[in-house]
Amino acid sequence: GAPDWVLEVISPASASHDQIVKLAAYERAGVREYWLAHPSDRVLTIYRHDGVAYGRPQVVELAGETPVGVLTGVTIRWEPVVARLLGA
Repeated sequence: GAPDWVLEVISPASASHDQIVKLAAYERAGVREYWLAHPSDRVLTIYRHDGVAYGRPQVVELAGETPVGVLTGVTIRWEPVVARLLGA
């Protein structure tokens, strides 16, 4: 079966593939949450599956903490993640 949650870190080389091809594939497969993290822009786009399709995405700042909706008690703290991705 499909995973409940997928997090992709966007790079310029893979951005269109992740945002178009993978988004459609994960939607068809029924991945409940698909996150696209844009570390250089400090933006997180969250797609949630309603059982039929992804609704309108939620766009939040890639800062502080973000709870994973489909994994109770799991929260992502962004500062160490972004610092590592940006080589800081």
